[in-house]
Amino acid sequence: MTRTTLTIAVALLCNTATAAPLVTFESPCKCLDNHGKHRWAEKNDPALPPTDASATQAVTPSDIFNWQGPTEYLVPSSERIWSEQKWYALTGRVVDLRAEEDGDLHIALQDATGDKAGIVVCEIPAKQQWCSIRETVFSWTTTRFPFHTSSDRKLKLIEAPIITVTGKAYWDVGHAPNDQSNRRSHLPGYAAWEIHPVMKLDTL
Repeated sequence: MTRTTLTIAVALLCNTATAAPLVTFESPCKCLDNHGKHRWAEKNDPALPPTDASATQAVTPSDIFNWQGPTEYLVPSSERIWSEQKWYALTGRVVDLRAEEDGDLHIALQDATGDKAGIVVCEIPAKQQWCSIRETVFSWTTTRFPFHTSSDRKLKLIEAPIITVTGKAYWDVGHAPNDQSNRRSHLPGYAAWEIHPVMKLDTL
């Protein structure tokens, strides 16, 4: 084997080894080879919203955008902290929708009025408990199944509804800056705080 051939072979092996695995979305509710990371149990928290409506606070994306980051330093293995146990009903307009490699649906919400800064992400896991919510969300798109992705895939919206999602607050350590300020590292117009997982979705 020549040196050139050996170099090419090694390069191909390295590329194969580091290539992100493909995730298959077979239907709105079923994914294959989706892989989670960073606080996986917290992202799939099955707790249902409180029956007492006064225990859930109504907020807008611009409200959350103005929150401070947590005082505790969170890492990918951190359990939910006290401020992530609070329930919120977040109302806003859908401005972006993505299917992620961990199987989650990633909804970006902006204030319904559109006159205040701040976008907040709400996420819906790929488990049976969330099937009906996922079917609703995919109905806003032109998506055809099955489809494959190795990263987040932007979905084409055919409508941009105003919705209210109910869920717990969640600090996304994968997107938060080192100083734990409430701005995503690479998307400063987005809050690092999320609603994750979404446990209820209403279209207004």
